[in-house]
Amino acid sequence: MINIAICDDDKDFTVIVEQLLRRIAAEQGLDIHCEVFFDGSAIVKAVREQQIYFDLVYLDIEMKDMDGIRAALALREAEISALLVYISLHEEYLKELFLTEPFRFLSKPIDEAAFLDVFLSACERIRQRTGYFTYSYKKALTRIPFGQITYFESRGRIITIHLPEWDTETPHLRQTFFYGKMNDIEKQVAGLNGRFLRVHQSFLVNFDYIKTMSATEIEMLDGSTIQISEDRRKAIRARFVALSGVKRNAK
Repeated sequence: MINIAICDDDKDFTVIVEQLLRRIAAEQGLDIHCEVFFDGSAIVKAVREQQIYFDLVYLDIEMKDMDGIRAALALREAEISALLVYISLHEEYLKELFLTEPFRFLSKPIDEAAFLDVFLSACERIRQRTGYFTYSYKKALTRIPFGQITYFESRGRIITIHLPEWDTETPHLRQTFFYGKMNDIEKQVAGLNGRFLRVHQSFLVNFDYIKTMSATEIEMLDGSTIQISEDRRKAIRARFVALSGVKRNAK
């Protein structure tokens, strides 16, 4: 199931987008669920207060109450790692959009071929990050969606799973823990999801929650920082670049 939000104050346009998504999903054999919002504040409220999780969000830029850029910034501040696709007439906002880490930009009116390409690319990205991490503690099995794990931390035999705090007024991350070895966790995660980076002997980090990366450390979306082991820096930078889709300049 791919959870999709469509946010645009043009109600007729939201119908077009939803119908197009449902048609493509039927043709591709994909299971989707769509929620429609007519203002940026409505989707932010749904995520913050109702704790609705979206994999993919289609956003208009100019809306009356809260525009798409402010809504996207609020979602990012709430540590929501959904893929953001802007659909708008206004290409002059492109520089501002980069602050929200968008996945793609589509111009109105919709070009169906371009829309299909973006949607299928998004589905592939979502497929790579979805699935569940399963662990056992006190004879109980627990499953957590990979998309909701910010990072794993190891201290001795205790593995702590850090999850994003839905309420942004509370700065502390939610945590859960179990007993295990980080090497085993890394192998398990690598076999199911390719978006986690072992930046340190004690930290396995979800790429989708990384805000910035320097030569020696990474900053997470919640503002916390994690050191990168010296012997891992070259490999981590290469993985980061690959996952970012950034092309290196030819020498």
